[in-house]
Amino acid sequence: MKVRELASRLQQFHDDLERHYDLWGPSLDQPIPDYPVRNVAKLKEQSKSLARQLGALRPYIEKLTPSTELEMMGRSWDAYDSAVGNDVAIVKGSSISAVLPQLQQMLGRLEAMNQDADFSLERSARRKVPQNVNVYNLHGAHSRVNVRSKDHSVNISSITEQQVFSGIREAVARGVSDDTEKGMILEKLDVLEQSLHSPDFVSRYQAFINAVASHMTIILPFIPALSQMLGH
Repeated sequence: MKVRELASRLQQFHDDLERHYDLWGPSLDQPIPDYPVRNVAKLKEQSKSLARQLGALRPYIEKLTPSTELEMMGRSWDAYDSAVGNDVAIVKGSSISAVLPQLQQMLGRLEAMNQDADFSLERSARRKVPQNVNVYNLHGAHSRVNVRSKDHSVNISSITEQQVFSGIREAVARGVSDDTEKGMILEKLDVLEQSLHSPDFVSRYQAFINAVASHMTIILPFIPALSQMLGH
């Protein structure tokens, strides 16, 4: 395959996955995301198309990227398979969040190549594992996600409520580009934090989740900690 054609097909895969991501997020069950409960037929149609594209592009993706694997609680999986499939929200969301920027890096590499040259699939070096990754806590005091990294995480039990809310604010500030939408989400978050340990916390939690629904994967790592607060 010519470099130009490969870049075009990877760009199409990236754009289709991004559209899938944009529909999938608001379609998740609430208040704690699990599997989509809305737009199921459309999401299934998108997944089929993405899976076909991935099947054709897989050899080139594996040539262009150091690793396609993620790891959580001792379980490793292929991020691309989960991104296009019907995996549980924390796995699928984390996978898409990893795959989209990885595809952009591939496109950047292809831009620097001769567009009319043939892209060789011969492996010139051993594939490496990414090192600079995030580690998140999940379910309970001793669970965490390791994305092919050493375990430098801390337990939820040792993270203060203030740190949880600070982390969410930082994630929203980085992950939401629209200033108006960002302001609305942060306003709901402020109200939620102010209602902590009050009878209003559950309703304020639902209001916050509704506000951030289109960007659910941004706050997925914090859902377990917030869920624990619901029971306090």
